[in-house]
Amino acid sequence: MHALITYLLSAMLAWAPPSDHDYYAQRQDTVERYESIAKDIADVAMDPNEPPLFGGPQGRAQTALFVTSIAFYESGGYRRDVDAGDGPRSRGDGGRSWCIMQINIGRGMTAEQWSGRDLVLDRHKCIRAGLARIRESFSLCHSLPLIDRLSGYTKGRCTPDEDLSHRRLRRAVQWWTAHTFDADEGEREQAMGPMPGAL
Repeated sequence: MHALITYLLSAMLAWAPPSDHDYYAQRQDTVERYESIAKDIADVAMDPNEPPLFGGPQGRAQTALFVTSIAFYESGGYRRDVDAGDGPRSRGDGGRSWCIMQINIGRGMTAEQWSGRDLVLDRHKCIRAGLARIRESFSLCHSLPLIDRLSGYTKGRCTPDEDLSHRRLRRAVQWWTAHTFDADEGEREQAMGPMPGAL
């Protein structure tokens, strides 16, 4: 688990350098919050009760990286206000979308019966709800190429050539392809190759 947290954290630090948040937080505070996000994503992705998005021996690690990529885009680079639900700018879609996964529930509840406030008070719930919506999108859009299957999540309908879906998948694929994931601490494995559907 520690190796996966480190792997996700390295991606986060590259995609959204802590210096991006210097205007409102001490850099070390940002790094510690990033590490907490990485741990929570790893916890959910490795939970045997949560089906991974991808198969194979690295499917759960790839799922965790894909969630991390989606959270980057949905939260504007892991912004603290989005993470905590602080202020009107923390919620997208006219105030209807919550937490770093920007789950669109308005004033209602998720399918799991969680409120928006629940999602920002418990990041595991945010990530679980997000992962469930991703699986729904993949299922609904199964007839599309993999790169378009997140369009149900990003646009609310299955749409070919959907840029928001493409960006989120490509970021994860590019990181996975360029950076070896060490499943065992201190023991470097051979490069795992591209994620399914790599471009």
